[in-house]
Parts: sequence; C-alpha cells; structure tokens
Amino acid sequence: MRCSEIELTDFRNIKEEKIEFSDGINVLWGKNAQGKSNALEAVYYFARGRSFRGAKDRDLIRFGSEFTRIKSVCRKEGAEYDTTLEAVIPSDEKLKKKIFRNGAALSGIGEVIGSFRAVLFCPAHLALVSGPPSGRRAFLDIAISQLSKEYMSSLADYKRLLLQRNAALKSEAKGETVPPELWETFAEQMSRSASRISSYRYEYMSMLSERMSRLFGEMSGGAERPSLSYTSHSIRKTGESANVVTEEGDEERGEIEADSFDGFGATKIGPECLREKLLTDIEREARYGATLWGPHKDDIRIRLNGKEAKYFASQGQMRSLALTMKLSEGELSHSIGGEAPVILLDDVLSELDGDRRAFVLGSLGDRQIIVTSCEPSLFECAGENVNLLHVEAGRITRM
Repeated sequence: MRCSEIELTDFRNIKEEKIEFSDGINVLWGKNAQGKSNALEAVYYFARGRSFRGAKDRDLIRFGSEFTRIKSVCRKEGAEYDTTLEAVIPSDEKLKKKIFRNGAALSGIGEVIGSFRAVLFCPAHLALVSGPPSGRRAFLDIAISQLSKEYMSSLADYKRLLLQRNAALKSEAKGETVPPELWETFAEQMSRSASRISSYRYEYMSMLSERMSRLFGEMSGGAERPSLSYTSHSIRKTGESANVVTEEGDEERGEIEADSFDGFGATKIGPECLREKLLTDIEREARYGATLWGPHKDDIRIRLNGKEAKYFASQGQMRSLALTMKLSEGELSHSIGGEAPVILLDDVLSELDGDRRAFVLGSLGDRQIIVTSCEPSLFECAGENVNLLHVEAGRITRM
C-alpha cells in the first residue's frame, strides 16, 4: 500500500496544500503547532474514517471556512491503477458530508474502509500496557475493522443495541415499566453480535501474541518473553484468581490464553455465556445505570515472563511491549490483509532512546513511512531514502 499524494483544502490550519510522498521515509518536520500532525491526521482519515485524535468531523474544518476537502491518491500492491478517495465535510450541520471513490459518490465513510490501510503509532500508544482497558479495546477495534467488514458491522450493531439497552435500564431505575420480553430480545441480539466480536478479537490477539513474542525477543536479546490472554464476559470464568477487578462487572470476566490459528474470522466463542449474564442481574444493572456485561468490557492481559506487565514491568519494558504491539499490528495487516500498510509515526520516535528508535526503523523494511518530527536529524541514519517536508504555519515545502 502506498499513498502518493494528498490534497487538503481548509483542513485544520492548512488552507490549501498538495503533499507528495515518496515510497520510502517521508518526514514532516518543523516546530510545534505548525501543522505536522494535522497533515498526518488527514492521511489517516481514510484508514479509519475519522480523526485519530478523537475530533469530530466538523472540528477538522479551518476556522471560518464553509467546508474542508481531503483528497488522497493511493495504490494497493500489484494494482495497475491508483485509487482516489475524497471527503467533503461541510460546516453547516444541516448538510451531510460527501464521500467519493474514483469520482463515484458513496453512501458513507464505511464504504472506503479497507481501500487504504495504515498503522498509526503516536505517543499515546506508549500507554497501551499501563493504561485502562478502553485503550486496548480501541487498539483491537481499529486494527480489526480495517481487515474485516463483518467485524465492523457487528461492532456497529452491538454499540447501537448497547445504547438502547442502557436507556431501558435507566427507565427501569426510574420505575417505568419495561416489558420482560425486551430484555430477552436484547440478550439474544447482543450476545450474537458479541460472539462475532469476541471471536475476532480472540483470534487477532492470539496472532498478535505470537508476533509480539518474536519481536520482543529480538529487541531484548531473547532474555524476556511476553504473552497475552483475552478476558471477556463471553468466556466462562474458571478460577478465582483469573481476573483483576478494575470496574463494576469485571470480576465476572473469563480468561483464555492465546492459541494458534490458520485462518481469521471463524466463530470460536459462542453466545450462550453472555446471554445468561444479560438475563441474570438486571436489577443490579439498573441500579448502576448501564450494561455491566459484554465486549465493551473486554480486555487483553499482557504478561512478561509470566507476571502482569502493568504492575511488574519497568517503564522501559512497557514501552518495548507497546512498540512490539504496534509493529505486530503492521505485520498482521500485511499477512491477513494481503499487503503492507502505510506506517504513520506521529512524533513518537523522539520519545524513544536510540536503540528502540533504530529497532523500529529497522523492523519496517521497505514499507512507506510517514513520520512527524521536530528533529529531522533523527533520520540521518536512513541515508538518502528520506523525503524531507518542512511544515510551517500550515504550509508544506519539500526540501
């Protein structure tokens, strides 16, 4: 996968720019708050269908402008022709954004997911190991959604049902009458969607564990070994010490170790366990005001040499684990999706020491890399295969 160019109109602080990328390392460099991450945000937009910073679409529009336009030209490996992706986002809330692929209008951003694949690594990802479960769930959702339309659809269905069930629980707490059959319907539909979500997550986590173990071994000289396990309400709990309680409902998650899989997307985890939980303690959930069981509570447990990494690993070890998670994501995108993704590094290399920085760049091979940095000297070791793009006040100049 390659992104050859991107055109931006009234995007963030960028008025109008056309940025051309080479096949090797592309460095968007300049001082802070000049627009480096804005440009990277635009490149990533078509990989996920939204900003990686959590911004709403209309927050991307340059102040005072009526719309923003993002137009990207990319090409998959082995493809004969380029693919042009375009999004036009109006400032008027009464108007809908428009999405195009090769000039043809699409019904929504979901239709372009998979047309462009990218793996993003930013400083926030360094907290993947030590941070809350929500960060690790988001990591799984973003990675798998680029590889499976079924997963993305199941996740959307589950989130819709979760909102509806939470609303019903709040009505129940207020003393309003909720028909008993409605809880049955929620349990049936949510457990089916959750079964697909949990199955995909478990298979992906298992393949991730295998690659992380190898990469971490290369980084540490083979002295330490990471391992992953998956915790979910869709899995029956088998031991009193299986879980660490972090929030309401988490004590009921079951845990399963990583396994080996030849394929991707086959159903491995059934709906029965979660269905039972969704019908077991509705009064408790009503008191809490939210659904306590389901994939919105799932987590990955990361161990190093058999010990819980978030409690026993050093800061350096946790950073190395996060690095290998993101590098493994890139490898899986290639092996499952059939082509190497574009690698996007948002000012992350300056957060690493020289050895880890060299390991990251050395592990990426001949993939296209687009990176932001305040220090272009960090890339002198890469030789002449570096495209330097200077960013200042929203203007991008090739050096």
